[in-house]
Amino acid sequence: MQAFTDRWVNGFAKLYEENPLGQISWFTGTVSPVLAELVIDGTIARGQRVVDLGCGAGVAAAFLARHGMTVTGVDNSATALGAARHLSELYGVELELIEADILATTLPAESVDVVNDSFIYHNVRPEARTLYAAEVARILKPGGLFVMVGFSDRMTPGSGPIRLTSDDVLGAFLPGFEVEELRRFRNLPTQARPDQWHWLGLFRKRGQAAGA
Repeated sequence: MQAFTDRWVNGFAKLYEENPLGQISWFTGTVSPVLAELVIDGTIARGQRVVDLGCGAGVAAAFLARHGMTVTGVDNSATALGAARHLSELYGVELELIEADILATTLPAESVDVVNDSFIYHNVRPEARTLYAAEVARILKPGGLFVMVGFSDRMTPGSGPIRLTSDDVLGAFLPGFEVEELRRFRNLPTQARPDQWHWLGLFRKRGQAAGA
């Protein structure tokens, strides 16, 4: 099944090939403040293995690697992965970068501590959401953490990703995950969207972690 909405596939998928990063609307050059907070408070901890799904140009992946995580970035755009590789060299960090579909990452089962989704789920077509959640669950260790940031239903109407309701988020990840947190927050403004209302979701895979 195709993971992304037609609008993404037809309108946005080639942007990395056709435009410099500075002209891509979602490229801010920095991570979401809530992701930084999760590193600051130790929710995502040094030494953990993290997968950044739909890593794009690698901003979040390089940030996490710079702060001591072992990071794998997954994306289906070779051009985006090339940018991520270049950024990792600038940061002086090592990234494992895999060209793969987010519904079939090729990663081993129960092999990672954290899966990070920075603005990917809100582009997943509704009928593929349960498959996406299943792939996240497959690669996470029992007790592993899924972090999701995406557009909320308070976001200014218009083009682009799906404005997600709480049901849109929870419907795919229950009952396989426990909900640690789901809240709306204001994110960094852009020229096109000065008032950004996004979701932060923290979901813990059910099952006891090894050694717990």
